[in-house]
Amino acid sequence: MSINVVIPAVAVDELAEVKAQIAKLQVREKALVAALKATGRDRIVGTLHECTVSLSERTTVDVKALRADLGDDLIKPYERTTIVETLKVTARKTS
Repeated sequence: MSINVVIPAVAVDELAEVKAQIAKLQVREKALVAALKATGRDRIVGTLHECTVSLSERTTVDVKALRADLGDDLIKPYERTTIVETLKVTARKTS
C-alpha cells in the first residue's frame, strides 16, 4: 500500500501501531544490549552474527554552563535556529 494513497485517518492509526511496535522493540533492544555488555567480553559470536563491544570517547559542550559563565550576548552569535516539523500521535478517547 502506497502512503500517498492511504486515507489520512488510516495512516494515523497505522502510524500509532508502528510506533507501539517500535517502542516494544526498543525495550527489547536495550535489554539485549545490556546483557551483552554485562558479559564483559569485547566480542560475542552468535550463530549468524557477531557483536563487538568497544569503548570510545565523546566530547560534548555543556551549553547551559557555557551560557551561565559567558552570558547570552556571547553565545547568541553561535546559535542557529531551524524549523522543525513535529508529528505527535495520541490515542483518542472513546466513549
